[in-house]
Amino acid sequence: MSYVETARSTCALGGALSLIHSIEKAVPIIHAGPGCGSVLNFGQNLASGYQFIGYASGSASPSTNTLEKHVIFGGENRLREQIKSTLELVDADLYFVVSGCTAGLIGDDIRSVVSEFSGNSETVIFSEAPGFKGSTYQGYEIAYKSLIDQVIQPVTRKEKNTVNLLGIVPAQDPFWQGNISEIVRLLGRIGLKVNLSGDGDTVKKIRKAAGVDLNILLSANTGISAAKHFKEKFDVSYIQYPLPIGTETGKFLREIANTLGLDKQKVNKVIEEEEKYLWKYLIKFSEAYAFILVNKEFGIIGDTNYVIGMTRFLTNDLGLHPKLAVVTDAPSESIRDTIKESITNLNYDLSPGVIFESDAYKIWDEVSKNPPDLLIGSSADKPAAQKLNIPLLATSYPLYDRIALSKGYSGYRGSINLVEDIGDVLLSTM
Repeated sequence: MSYVETARSTCALGGALSLIHSIEKAVPIIHAGPGCGSVLNFGQNLASGYQFIGYASGSASPSTNTLEKHVIFGGENRLREQIKSTLELVDADLYFVVSGCTAGLIGDDIRSVVSEFSGNSETVIFSEAPGFKGSTYQGYEIAYKSLIDQVIQPVTRKEKNTVNLLGIVPAQDPFWQGNISEIVRLLGRIGLKVNLSGDGDTVKKIRKAAGVDLNILLSANTGISAAKHFKEKFDVSYIQYPLPIGTETGKFLREIANTLGLDKQKVNKVIEEEEKYLWKYLIKFSEAYAFILVNKEFGIIGDTNYVIGMTRFLTNDLGLHPKLAVVTDAPSESIRDTIKESITNLNYDLSPGVIFESDAYKIWDEVSKNPPDLLIGSSADKPAAQKLNIPLLATSYPLYDRIALSKGYSGYRGSINLVEDIGDVLLSTM
């Protein structure tokens, strides 16, 4: 029997709930055992920088709390009862039924029960996301496909220069809101309007999401099947680009601009202004850089987005030496070579060793063989980092020794945050 020591994500149900909680006035109706909602509440919110997200999250989330009798005789009547009471008691724009392992194992017909409420004025949809279907990342995609199939409506015309963002998983990325905010800001500067950002989207915006020019998938791994399904159903093309950090953001903006035929002169001017802003602050750091960062070797443990984005920024922009990159979100074998190339195709003829691993024991066995001078990882890596006397900056899930509210690491301004945080960690260990 195989198992993963110190998991770095929740289950599929957790991923579905993270997406639901990111939607304005959306209430989940959890069809699962009594522990699922509460455990995921603490597992996601407390371990994601102590941020409690969602209109009806945590203890306020309706749940069927299925027991042994429901396993034996079925839980459909209990679900029907819970939907009815939630509609009566909770004012929401979207009622999102999401089922967990118990319902998945006994075969409750969720679709049939939910269809009984389809004639109401309220929007009631469902998603089957039992934990055994995968991790947070798979659950996010399952729920996103439910939005595509049950909420998004066909349109007769497109709204020019409007886009949707997807691929950043709320709470699983503790800095999701700050990361999204910076990308939205930059896209606005080059003349684009973001319809769905992934943070606080309204049901009204979700319904008209098919009317955009382009979907932007901000991940090399998560959201691919959802983006493809979106294209198949509504003929909305997508472009895929892992979370850009630092000057990599200029390449990202130019690729978007080329795809949509935007004014190149305007885009180049924006990039020039943003890079000037970035280097203004990095130059201020130059004396401290020579003191604490020069010739430092770094390692990074995280999901595909952070490993690619941070490795490229720290190497190409800051000139640090990449030593080890550990990708923890288990991308499929078919895309691992592409991900590895994005991590290793760096400036200055530098490239880290790359491994794909989720098990903490195996990860730290690898790190201990040749420890770096600096490690970027999660709070779960703290005990091992202390044992090896490696300064650690925790940026990934689980994150329970930092507060994450509005800060992000994406784009130009996010990269400045990253430099400040790395500097703080190194100075605190001197």
